[in-house]
Amino acid sequence: MYFVKYVALFITVTLVAEATYANASDLSVTHPATPAPTYIDLGPRGDSPGDVRVFHFEGKTREKKTVVMEWIMTTTGIDTIRGANSRVTLGIFSFKNQIEDQIVIQGVGLYPNDNDTFNPDKSLTRAIIGGTGRYAGASGVVVSTHQVDGSWSHDFRLRAPSEENGVKRGR
Repeated sequence: MYFVKYVALFITVTLVAEATYANASDLSVTHPATPAPTYIDLGPRGDSPGDVRVFHFEGKTREKKTVVMEWIMTTTGIDTIRGANSRVTLGIFSFKNQIEDQIVIQGVGLYPNDNDTFNPDKSLTRAIIGGTGRYAGASGVVVSTHQVDGSWSHDFRLRAPSEENGVKRGR
């Protein structure tokens, strides 16, 4: 009898944990095509390692709340694979007053040599490396999708808040 209770408890805890993770992924930000970035050509003329693209624009949550996005993209390799450069990206999504309740993401991706963003109808997954305010201690992943019509969606899969060293983290 005790075995059945422990198995039932284990299954319940597992389902609640997975549901918490899934529910946390309800955060999504969309925006139209990105504006042209500020391009800082630091290496040899043309796209080369060290060059930086800086973006600043707004998007909306599903609830139509404004989100300010800041992106810094640095070219780290040319023709990493044929026709594509590797670029490290740091992105900041600010959900309140343009500077509060931020989620910070980072990752590397392959981008066409002749474009500032990756191609439409493609997705790229990056790490959520932190946050502030409501998102303090955030972790997980964000899947950014460049839609065929040129618009974008960023679907956040936040991990449930946890406790480390007796300090409660999360939202």
